[in-house]
Amino acid sequence: MPEVEQGAGGTPPRQFDADLSLLIEAINRFCEPNRGFSWRPHPLFGPMSDRQWMRWGYLHTDHHLRQFGV
Repeated sequence: MPEVEQGAGGTPPRQFDADLSLLIEAINRFCEPNRGFSWRPHPLFGPMSDRQWMRWGYLHTDHHLRQFGV
């Protein structure tokens, strides 16, 4: 799926510090109680509730942090 393929629908790799800054900004935005955006359907799971998005976000982030030994 292009949404999850880096360089196609995803973002190409750039500078680590800039990517890290964007990631932290996205996580903070994702966790805001009064988000200025609406959830779009997940490319694999389809429409999800707020609770499902928050759980998926935690599990997905945790998976990658463990993957790289962070």
